[in-house]
Amino acid sequence: MRANLARHGRRLLVCQARTAPSCALYAAPARRRPVAQRPATHVNFERTFLGGLLQKKAPREIRQPEYEPGWLQIMVWRSRMLDNVRPQPRLELLEAWKKLMQSKINTKMPFNSTQALQCRRLLEYLADPENTEENEKDRKLGAVHLAMARQVLLEIDPIERTQHHLDLAKALHSVWAAGNFPSRKPNPVVSQWAYLVNALSLYGGSLEAVQMMYDKWEQPDYFNSINQGERLLEVVANGLAREGHEAELVKLVEYAETHNVPYSARIQYIVVRFFAERDRVTETKYWLNKPLMSGNIQAQVYRILAPFAMRNDLQEWATSLFLELGESQPWKKYWNALLQAILITRGSLAEVDTMMSHMVDGSGEIAPDIHIINGLLRVAAEQRDAALGEDILALAAKRGLAPNGETHLILLNLRLKTDNLMGAREAYNQARHVQPWANEAKPRLFGEFRLAVNEYLVALAAQKQPDFKFISSVLESVEEDQMRLEPDTVGVLCLRFLENDQHFDVMDMLSIYSFLYSETERETVQNAFVSFCLDRSTSTNRAWAAYQLLQQFFQDTSFERRVSLMNAFFERKRPDMASQVFGHMRAHRNKSYHPTVDTYITCLEGFARYPDEEGLEMVHNMLKMDVSLQPSTKLYTALMLAYTGCGQPLIALDYWTQITQSREGPSYATLQAMFWTLERKSGGHKQAREVWQKIERMDLDVPPSVYNAYIGALAGNGNEKEVRSLIMGMASVVGSEPDAMTLGITYNALPGQQLQKGFQEWAKGRYSDAWAELMKVGRRMDEYSLCQFKIERIMKA
Repeated sequence: MRANLARHGRRLLVCQARTAPSCALYAAPARRRPVAQRPATHVNFERTFLGGLLQKKAPREIRQPEYEPGWLQIMVWRSRMLDNVRPQPRLELLEAWKKLMQSKINTKMPFNSTQALQCRRLLEYLADPENTEENEKDRKLGAVHLAMARQVLLEIDPIERTQHHLDLAKALHSVWAAGNFPSRKPNPVVSQWAYLVNALSLYGGSLEAVQMMYDKWEQPDYFNSINQGERLLEVVANGLAREGHEAELVKLVEYAETHNVPYSARIQYIVVRFFAERDRVTETKYWLNKPLMSGNIQAQVYRILAPFAMRNDLQEWATSLFLELGESQPWKKYWNALLQAILITRGSLAEVDTMMSHMVDGSGEIAPDIHIINGLLRVAAEQRDAALGEDILALAAKRGLAPNGETHLILLNLRLKTDNLMGAREAYNQARHVQPWANEAKPRLFGEFRLAVNEYLVALAAQKQPDFKFISSVLESVEEDQMRLEPDTVGVLCLRFLENDQHFDVMDMLSIYSFLYSETERETVQNAFVSFCLDRSTSTNRAWAAYQLLQQFFQDTSFERRVSLMNAFFERKRPDMASQVFGHMRAHRNKSYHPTVDTYITCLEGFARYPDEEGLEMVHNMLKMDVSLQPSTKLYTALMLAYTGCGQPLIALDYWTQITQSREGPSYATLQAMFWTLERKSGGHKQAREVWQKIERMDLDVPPSVYNAYIGALAGNGNEKEVRSLIMGMASVVGSEPDAMTLGITYNALPGQQLQKGFQEWAKGRYSDAWAELMKVGRRMDEYSLCQFKIERIMKA
């Protein structure tokens, strides 16, 4: 304390108050706060108690996190198992399992990857007899529990296809095979095998599924499931096509032909679609022209061929196919696909209108209806052609066809793709009012509407001046309809709300959706928050608000992201915030999130650049209590830097003593930190000379950074003449001439205006080039009215 007071006093004595420093011309003028006049005092006597009590609004309640029924109990069970604590009773776990499955069946919400992982673990726990106590033997896992989980896996369209889903499907099959569960199926073993093959094909395990089929192909009971009952051949072929396994797909189709399963229209559709989507012209034509042993070419095939022909300049070839189809007087669904294909390849709505007047099938004329119009509108949406869409609506009006709910849904997609948000708003209101997925017996339309609403919300948030009130109303409708928002959508909306300082709306969104996502999906939202915090254009207050929400809702934020956030707040010159980020890491219940030695060093280096005594004290106390770490030269060097940066060089010197007494000894970074500490300590030049003499006696190769720090230590105590001689002899010691950093360190360390002025005149004449380079970095004034160059002197341990 006395040393610091002496140093401050010496600086004040050396500084000449009458003379303005040389950098005053470059420094920004000080801004004085205007002194507001004190208002006249008026004595008013009021009864403020009741008024304040009645008028003050109650604070808004924070929404509690929402989970799917039963899911929280499953997560509590997993947490207890990890902590080696007694889990809940089996009856409670079985009820939780049943509630979760029933909820998913009702809401058509599939397993996410995290749920698939934990449900598989719980299933194995419940099926293990060793986990059953004497009083719980009658509370066994039943066939209904397995059937409900299997129903969720197979009957609800998946959003994620992961290894965890495959493991759950295999666990269901293994538990059923190991138990004695009743079944209504005539051959339950084959049925369970078929369920497993189906699940493997649906969730990315088609290669394993196709091998299972090959193994059972020759057995009659299994062959019936492959070819007729469950149509596993089509299911597996679809999975191979979706996963991109071309060779295995072709091999399966050829194997089926040679083993009593003819080439059918369903298989043709799968194979032709696979090659057409990849613009494989030869293969597409081959599989299309291959004779069918059963059925006719499906209508979807013609619809697929139209864009394929446009991409590969095969319009004439495709047109001949379409005309041949029209002359065959096909059924109505073929006419629907044919009209769409003609519109894609010919681009003429008038031609489509003419063809609509001549639609006939085997029973007579076919009158166009709104479903045909909807198919044409989908073409306009795919082509992002708003004008074509309006022409199609005009055609429908001319033929007296009123739009239905599906029409409005397609218009919503069309207007979103053409950036017509006003039209999209009208279409959204109409689609939600009519609800075609409920009234027209087309449940698939709800998934389409869900994707459109997600896209609509992202588009609304992307506006320069978003209508937050309308966005909030759409979010209320989404919640009312129990609609799932994609993680990308939630991330975009949260950032927009944060930019508008609507923190409660962000918390509401995260409370509703963040706990419904899998670990991978949660990372998507985390990335949005982390990017927002790391963006330098984001204000510090908003970045800190975003981090607090991240800390509250995403305890699983990765260790690397937390370190990057800590460094970002240091860069924002807010070491107090950075130290809190560090503290949250240290207090995390998962030890894998605890700071490592490198994290401590990074944090301490941050305090060296941006001092914060309270934060340093907190981090140092955590370091003292962390028994998992061993002290090292690098860690002690970081402590030296931190305490020196926070104005406590005497404490820093204590760690120098510990380093010199250790087996590892000091490093070059330690020497640099030591000289920097002595630069900040009153009378430190004496000890600096002693250390330098030891270095000379040991005949060490000294890098320029250490030599610069030594010069700074002598300059910091006013030895300007000695510093000049050291600078002139620098080339003989380190092998390089003084540069702008050498001159900048020396100038900044000199404790007086006269000393700085004299050094400037000498350096400008002796090292004109280096001084000119130094002048480019700019200057400022410190708290002692001394001129300081804005050199970036980064101290590393």
